[in-house]
Amino acid sequence: MNNDNLINRNNQLREKLNSANKQYYEDLLTYIRGKSTFNRERDVEQLLLDMLHDLIDAQSNGQSAENYFGKNPQALAD
Repeated sequence: MNNDNLINRNNQLREKLNSANKQYYEDLLTYIRGKSTFNRERDVEQLLLDMLHDLIDAQSNGQSAENYFGKNPQALAD
């Protein structure tokens, strides 16, 4: 999958998140993309997509993003 496809898939799947989880994930996405200026974009986008799949699974089991990943998305990105 190329970068554009990964980003499009990410955008589509984000719509499955409730508003609180979507905000958390979008903050996380911003932090990770911001820190990854020297990393391979495809690897970063794949990581974000994998994390999004994990969050969707957690949400379907009644967990919030904060419960699953921790309270601070910036710390997770670091």
